[in-house]
Amino acid sequence: MDVMDKNLRLLIKTILDSPVWVQEVIWHDIRRNLESIIPNISDTDDADVYALYVPELTFKGRKEIETHEHGHEINVYKFLSTANERLRVIDITLRNFWTLSECSRLLSFCIKNEYIKKPENIYVNASIFYLGNEIRLGEYVKRINMINVDQLEAALRRQKELNTDTHSYKQLGAVLVEMGYIVPDDIKKILQIKGECEKRFIPTLDLSKSADSGGVNYREIQLKMEKLAKENVILKEKLRAIFNIQSKNKAQ
Repeated sequence: MDVMDKNLRLLIKTILDSPVWVQEVIWHDIRRNLESIIPNISDTDDADVYALYVPELTFKGRKEIETHEHGHEINVYKFLSTANERLRVIDITLRNFWTLSECSRLLSFCIKNEYIKKPENIYVNASIFYLGNEIRLGEYVKRINMINVDQLEAALRRQKELNTDTHSYKQLGAVLVEMGYIVPDDIKKILQIKGECEKRFIPTLDLSKSADSGGVNYREIQLKMEKLAKENVILKEKLRAIFNIQSKNKAQ
């Protein structure tokens, strides 16, 4: 278990170990905050909560972990390895110091390459590709049955008309609301979640504590994140060089 994962579990355990009357206040404060972002969140089924989803590896995915046959970027194998432990999306994200957007990009890549089974739940499936920047807002709301194909096409045509020869750009979300297809609160919720998934979870740590004293070493976390970033840059440069060589060989 990594430091970030451990911090979240420690935070949850601290809350659950507190007296019921304290938990009650925490619950009301959290619910009030979440309902300002996600209306009617109390009615949400656990199966529809993307962060709770447990990706399931295919035979092809388990084989790729063992062989690295296709030479994907290092984060693909980190994703597959942690998913192989039957972890939830939130645990995979925190374990690897990723944002939810970064994790979603890798998950969508693994689904498209048949390393991970496609989720049956339409909300989870659509969220993976939307938060992973594989599909745009219009396609997302269509996939979760907020609008149909005809309404999406009509909204896109209307958006194109509004944005012809104008200096201001009309977002599709605003057009969908203007046409009465989606209520403003739903668009606000979707866009806010999209923005939040770009944030990295960094818990507030007591910097006076050190790893030796049983506390969390914040500097160690920073170094790990910097190391991961450097590894990604190096790997991208190597892949770019390989692609350049292949392109030259084809040209010859």
